[in-house]
Amino acid sequence: MIRHKVKNMHKALLLLITMVFSVSAASLNDKVIYLDNIKELVILTQKMRGDLNVYLKGGDVTYTELYDNNDNVDTSLRDLHRKFQTVNMRTDNEFSKLNLYMQSLNDISTDLRPMTTFKAYSLLINEMIILGADVQTDLFIDNSERHQKVSAVMMNTILPITENLGKLRGMGSGVTAYGECEDEECSALEDYIVAVLDDLDELVLQMQSLSYEYKSMYPQSLNSELNRYQREVKKYIRLVELKLLNEERVDVDTYDFFTQGTSLIDQTLKYYTMNEMLLK
Repeated sequence: MIRHKVKNMHKALLLLITMVFSVSAASLNDKVIYLDNIKELVILTQKMRGDLNVYLKGGDVTYTELYDNNDNVDTSLRDLHRKFQTVNMRTDNEFSKLNLYMQSLNDISTDLRPMTTFKAYSLLINEMIILGADVQTDLFIDNSERHQKVSAVMMNTILPITENLGKLRGMGSGVTAYGECEDEECSALEDYIVAVLDDLDELVLQMQSLSYEYKSMYPQSLNSELNRYQREVKKYIRLVELKLLNEERVDVDTYDFFTQGTSLIDQTLKYYTMNEMLLK
């Protein structure tokens, strides 16, 4: 009996040691790849949520497209689990829970109110971003100050603005598909606009701060690129305000609106990639 308890204690101790040292043992490349997988998961889930909202609002999205979106998200979650050695078991378990929640939501998503479904997926994406921020802190705690700052901007600043742009794109596309903005949707769009503008200011500030501190590592054209990016984001917001947030019927092509939103998210991700290259 005593020998059995001692054996179990040894197993528990080995498991604890593995959890403690798994993060520190991960290479810089492993850490970058893991963060990139989280980013990919967030972006894929945003697209799935947006396409589903258009579908539920009567837009031109096929059931095959919805199935493909679900499959892409499932694959991304499985890929994260395969990289479990990069992080501790707690983090891997949290993403495993998200996977179960995602599968449960996918099973009933088309039976729920569009707004209910949209908010449910948004909650899951928010959890992904929170987990991503925690992972970044844990993974880079022993790396240089530069690595810590750059990776923090990637997960704490750049990912959140892609999400608020994704909300604006997904909710707005549903409005264009339906032809009018219901009160609950209009209120949500107004909130998303405020969030995007706040995130936009923070992104520009953080990127300028990094480029000032590490001048040789960022392109000299960064400020002009950021100014152009700001104009494009505000142009999209004006489109929402002028064409969607009004009392008349909406006359905006759903495909064009969704494509413009996707283009903005892609532009945002260029700053993620820029910082990712610095980590490498």
